[in-house]
Amino acid sequence: MRKQILLFGMFVAGLVACDVIEEGYLSKNIHYTQNPLEVAQGSTVFSAAIAGDNSTAPFHVELLDIRNVRTGQREPAWYGEGEVAFWLEEINPAVDSTWDQVFAKYSRKAYPIFQVNPVGGRLEFTEGTRDVPVGDYEIDVKVTNVRGSIVLKNACTILLGEQASFFSIGDDYNLWNSATSGTRPEPKITYRELTGADLTAFQAKLSAAGGTFEEDYGYMVVKVLDNYGKAFSWAGGTDPFTGGQIRQRTDASVGCFENRSPWQKMFYTDDAIITPFRLVPFPLVEARTSSNQRLNCYRVIPSATTLGMDIYIRFSWEILRMGVFEVTYQMTGADDNGIVEKV
Repeated sequence: MRKQILLFGMFVAGLVACDVIEEGYLSKNIHYTQNPLEVAQGSTVFSAAIAGDNSTAPFHVELLDIRNVRTGQREPAWYGEGEVAFWLEEINPAVDSTWDQVFAKYSRKAYPIFQVNPVGGRLEFTEGTRDVPVGDYEIDVKVTNVRGSIVLKNACTILLGEQASFFSIGDDYNLWNSATSGTRPEPKITYRELTGADLTAFQAKLSAAGGTFEEDYGYMVVKVLDNYGKAFSWAGGTDPFTGGQIRQRTDASVGCFENRSPWQKMFYTDDAIITPFRLVPFPLVEARTSSNQRLNCYRVIPSATTLGMDIYIRFSWEILRMGVFEVTYQMTGADDNGIVEKV
């Protein structure tokens, strides 16, 4: 009897030894939470990492295919490289006073237009997407962890849209006067790219202001209008105390184009400020405020309006690509003291 029990114990032990416990867990429900994912041509976009559904980390994710939804065919343009801007170190306007000093901190390198980050599966898009045809695309990926591998067909749909506008309006643009700072009517902002006859007229305007049109530069033209569409003059510059009708604020805590691009000469005309730039996005330097890093502040002086007091104006926008662009900022509506009208 004792012998039989011993043999039975050895048999059970053998069965247990043959039952190998596999390490880790790999779910069949691994997925991208951002699906579909919208991407604008020419923009830098990063998705969230792939969701593992409690699978054992880390994951290694490999792109298997990317194809056009309409044709079902692989799109070769996604597999190319494009130039991407890299900043080697932060710009310091107090030290970097020339374009040569700025460019010494700037580099462009060849980088994949699209890739799946092998660690975690994040989808990464760079500026090179401007060369990929607009359309809807699907990707297949392979996910591997300690437990094994799984292939995810149609893991994510990418909706590639047309190139983003050259202009990005911020969330902080308004005007107010020095007597009622709590009343801030929103102005009307319009913007356009200058081409054809408008571009020719701009070149003549720049020349009359003492500038020379450079093909490899971008230019921003900013106009400020009163409620009735009459332009305030920038002639005379924007010195806080001796400038023209539009000047910098006197408090040093705010930003303006002059101190965010000190290496570039500005041009002032009877209806606009012309700001050349050589890199995008413009402005390059963040404003010296904690609330909005893209903010630029100016003021229309009291003698230029029927209100007889400072009208503070704030710009919170960026230029996203090279070109010649005109931005118009019109003071529409009234505040507690009345309509803003040029004298």
